[in-house]
Amino acid sequence: MDNLEKKLTLWYNELKGENFPLVGKKNANLGEMLKADIPISPGFAITIHANDIFMQESGIKVELEQLIANQSKETTPENIVHLSEFAMAAIEKATMPEALEKHILRDYHRLCEICGVEDLPVAVRSSGAVSMPGQMETYLNIRGDRDLSDYIKKCWASSYCIEALTYRVNRDIGVLFNIGVGIPKMVNSKTSGVIFTNNPINGDPSKISIDASYGLGEAVVSGLVTPDSYLIDKITLDPVKIIRGSKEIECVYRTGSSDIVEKEVDEARRKVNSLSPEELRHLCITSKKIEKYYGKAYDIEFGIDADLKFPDNVIILQVRPESVWNKKKAENKKSEPTDAMSMILKQLINGVKFS
Repeated sequence: MDNLEKKLTLWYNELKGENFPLVGKKNANLGEMLKADIPISPGFAITIHANDIFMQESGIKVELEQLIANQSKETTPENIVHLSEFAMAAIEKATMPEALEKHILRDYHRLCEICGVEDLPVAVRSSGAVSMPGQMETYLNIRGDRDLSDYIKKCWASSYCIEALTYRVNRDIGVLFNIGVGIPKMVNSKTSGVIFTNNPINGDPSKISIDASYGLGEAVVSGLVTPDSYLIDKITLDPVKIIRGSKEIECVYRTGSSDIVEKEVDEARRKVNSLSPEELRHLCITSKKIEKYYGKAYDIEFGIDADLKFPDNVIILQVRPESVWNKKKAENKKSEPTDAMSMILKQLINGVKFS
């Protein structure tokens, strides 16, 4: 068996959820999705080991270690800013080791062949082995060898942004931090959004919540638009409530370049729901499948690909455990009394369920 720990890249179909120390949690989760027969975009992961090789062979790791040693033991905001600025600039300016770059580009060319597209547009997604929500960057619609290499370095550099550094320092995770990078085929999303397999407002597990709008998911995730909001009964899959959003703009990728642009949505499309009834139902079925597979509520990002036919056009972009209500559920479970008298009192209060 190949030693996965020494691999520079791993394809999603080679990964399982337990491989997150090698490629980061986002990448490992996508590999696990394939095993659960959940539709994802084809692609591969650049390993955390590859990031470490880059940091060592470029000399940046030694420079960072010296800088950290020379700073006062007390971690101040000024020290964090200085360290962040130095690290990010050094990583982005450094030349990627030839053997590493050649290996990554070989897999990118293979992905282009698989998809039948020259200079295939891909996403470049940060993927840390430690969860740091929203702290590191993802870049969309990156195409061609040169841009891909540049944006991989930008992605690596983002692990040293001020927010990520501060997060790690406050939690004693460590200043030096390598990450994985995901390289999935870009989904040409006509519609995209976010699913919670519970009601995120009150934690109701009998509901599914979906926010969706036109174009790429960046508009929804970053709050650029007011999306359509759907609340669905998890059993019947019937809508409980639909609130149509204004959907003023959509983010689309510019053809032939590594760029994302904002485009105004015409009045007629604003007045129409961004998801068809069939797409909505399929998303609910898929999200229930994900929740059942993991045994807990999940937060899911999706895209509806304009280039594919239904239902193959419904693509899961990334998944993560829902953070708020899963945590509360775990805390409540720990605090529940387990002695016999307390269990009897609980049954009297809540009633006894008979099968």
